[in-house]
Amino acid sequence: MKLNVRQELILAQLSGKEFVSVESLSLHFDMAAQTIRRDITQLCDLGLARRHHGGVGQLPSAENLSFGNRRIINAQEKELIAQCIASFIPDNASIALGIGTTMEAIAKQLRPKKGLKIITNNLNVASIFFQKSDIEVLVSGGNLRPADQDLIGEQTVEFFNNFHVDFAIVSVGSLDIQRGLMDFDRDNACITQAILNNAEHKILAADMSKWNKKAFAKVAGFSSIDYFFTDQIDNSVIADQLQQHNIEITTCAKDT
Repeated sequence: MKLNVRQELILAQLSGKEFVSVESLSLHFDMAAQTIRRDITQLCDLGLARRHHGGVGQLPSAENLSFGNRRIINAQEKELIAQCIASFIPDNASIALGIGTTMEAIAKQLRPKKGLKIITNNLNVASIFFQKSDIEVLVSGGNLRPADQDLIGEQTVEFFNNFHVDFAIVSVGSLDIQRGLMDFDRDNACITQAILNNAEHKILAADMSKWNKKAFAKVAGFSSIDYFFTDQIDNSVIADQLQQHNIEITTCAKDT
């Protein structure tokens, strides 16, 4: 199912909030409460939000969306970010691609490149390069996580620690202005840490929906990132914080 524009905006309204009332959403969008309730019902049925009496809230900090539902959220924004990153990566580069649906979008855009060496624990990423003879793909071992279509665990972390690549490209479950990169799962956090620790250039790919989501596992501070590709930054505090860490920011808008 594809979300309508209003549903995407409702999810944005929920960022960092325990509760938003139907009444306030109705006033914000100038829509009948009944219409807003239908939107909320669909979002909750998809597992994208949690229903409360009189309103809706974001999911708890230890609960991430399902893989299929994460594909739905901000799909167009992920595509734009992927296009920008692909134009930034040169031919013949070595790249570590980690966990998440954004990595899948990036892999699709990288496919026309020549001479890449890809290391990954993401089975969707590996399958995208299938039969691309001039791209070498190394896949980690580890414990299969069927719902997320990836490999996790100590063996996966050790795999990434055995390489030093030109570019690490990562995404995370949440971005926090004070804590930096966060995730919903300790396995995810450990793997992303290993990817970032073993790369010359570190790229964060994340759309604006990741800000102020509740996630409990720490990944890394913003000082660990060299480049940040996103769809937009509409908060001057966020922009100032990132610039203090000398992060090069690229906003991948529709007219990019």
